[in-house]
Amino acid sequence: MPVRTGGAGTRRERFREATTAEIKTTARRLLVTEGPAALTLRAIAREMGLTAPALYRYFDSHEELVAGLCEDILAEITTTLEQARDTVSTDDPIGRLQALCRAFRRWGLGHPREFQLVFATVGEGRPPGHDQVDEDLSFGAVFLGVFVEIWQAGLFVSRPDEELPEVLARQLRTFSSYVGDVLPLGVLAAYLAGWVRLYGAVTIEVFGHLGFALTDAEPMFEVMLAEMCSAITN
Repeated sequence: MPVRTGGAGTRRERFREATTAEIKTTARRLLVTEGPAALTLRAIAREMGLTAPALYRYFDSHEELVAGLCEDILAEITTTLEQARDTVSTDDPIGRLQALCRAFRRWGLGHPREFQLVFATVGEGRPPGHDQVDEDLSFGAVFLGVFVEIWQAGLFVSRPDEELPEVLARQLRTFSSYVGDVLPLGVLAAYLAGWVRLYGAVTIEVFGHLGFALTDAEPMFEVMLAEMCSAITN
C-alpha cells in the first residue's frame, strides 16, 4: 500500500492560510474605504462572495478577526519604523529617534483609519481579553531600543530614581521588570513621557483637531520633537 505523504493536508493548510489572508485584506480595504462601522463579518463575506457563517471556519468571532487585523497592522508599523531607524547610523541615536518619530507621524497621516483602529478605538477596536500591553509593546520595543542606545551612548540626562514619586516609581519597577530591566527608572519615565508627547501630537493631527489653528502642523511637530530630544540630553 502506498504511503500517504500528507500533501493534501499541506494543500489544505495553504488554502486556509490564503483564505485567512484574503479575509484580513478584505477587512482592511473595507476599513479604509468605508470606515470602522463597515468592518463586519457580513460585509466582508459579501465582498468575498461567501456567507457570513463560512467566515467562522477561519475566525471564531468578529473580535478575533479585528485582533488579527490589528496584529498585521502593527507588524507593518514595526517594519516601517525599523526601516526609518536604520537610515541613520547607530553612531547617532538621537537622529535614529527622530527618524522613528517622523516615520510614525507619516504612517499615521497616511493611514488614518488603521491608526484609529489600532491606537484610538475603545470597544470594537479593543476586543474583550485583547492584551493591549503586548500589542503596544510589539512596536513600542523599537522606540525602547533607541532609548537604550541613547542611554548606552551616555547622552541621557534623567532624574535619579530616588527623586521619582514613589507611586510612579512603583509602577515603573513593574514595567521595568516586564521589559527586561534595560533602563534605570528615571530613563523609563522619560521614555514614557516622550511616547505620550509623540502619540498625543500624532493623534490630534491625524484626527484633524488642529485645523482650528494650523493648516500645516509639521513645523509644530518638529518643534515638539526638538524639545523632546533636548529634554532627554540636557
